[in-house]
Amino acid sequence: MSDTQSTRPDPPGFATAPTRPDPPGPVAWPSADPRPPGQAAPVRAVRRVFQAFGAVLGVQALAAFAVLLILNSYRRGAAGWLLPLIAVADLAATLQIGWLAIRDIRLAGGRTTGPRRILTALVILLIACLAAAGYAAHRHATAPVPGTLGTPIQDGDLTFTASAPRCGLKLKGITTHGTLCRFHLTTANTGSTPLHLTAASQHLHDNGDTYPGTLLLAPSRKKFTKSPFRSLPPGRTFTGYLLFDVPATFTPRTLELHATGKSRGVRIDLAAT
Repeated sequence: MSDTQSTRPDPPGFATAPTRPDPPGPVAWPSADPRPPGQAAPVRAVRRVFQAFGAVLGVQALAAFAVLLILNSYRRGAAGWLLPLIAVADLAATLQIGWLAIRDIRLAGGRTTGPRRILTALVILLIACLAAAGYAAHRHATAPVPGTLGTPIQDGDLTFTASAPRCGLKLKGITTHGTLCRFHLTTANTGSTPLHLTAASQHLHDNGDTYPGTLLLAPSRKKFTKSPFRSLPPGRTFTGYLLFDVPATFTPRTLELHATGKSRGVRIDLAAT
């Protein structure tokens, strides 16, 4: 049987009552809320500042961990290019976090000039601190390793052992502009590739003055062979003298020995011996 009530036509002049909208439920979008569905309420300015600052501190902690890992691992030799790479990535992440926070605070409306200025000042201050810390870390990573006379110490794949200097010398067959300082030097190649020990890569320091090495002397059949560099195959050792041409009034203070011209080097304090 069909339902006559559902199929009966309305009589003439019968007006249907307007349909009332359903009351807003838990997922309805109230007309008084200007936000579209699914968009969260804007974050307060002060809270956003603290969020950004916490995120930046987290990035710095991660960068510091990476720097310490490099400086205390076998990758220390690559610190010359890894540390600047970490610094650039750290700076980019810090600027991105700060810019996003400032944009969110501006979109929140209201009086946000103060919080935006505070956040900008904090980011600038943090970048300045990062630059100072990065410079200090770079100086530490590239500073010569301290050593002492008579004790083997390594730079790269070369191991150096130097004796106390003798200065004020004149050697036959060697032309000088001042006087000679001579160090007895033993250098061993502990690596797996051939290397060159170069006199000019070694430096002798006074108070403010620096002089590169001049010659390497090696004993050979009751005489010395002189050359600006010596080839060192893997496992080979050079034993001879390192010469410096210095002024007559020069007083040596520190000796720097390098495996290559760009290596970190070994620094020996001569005044302490």
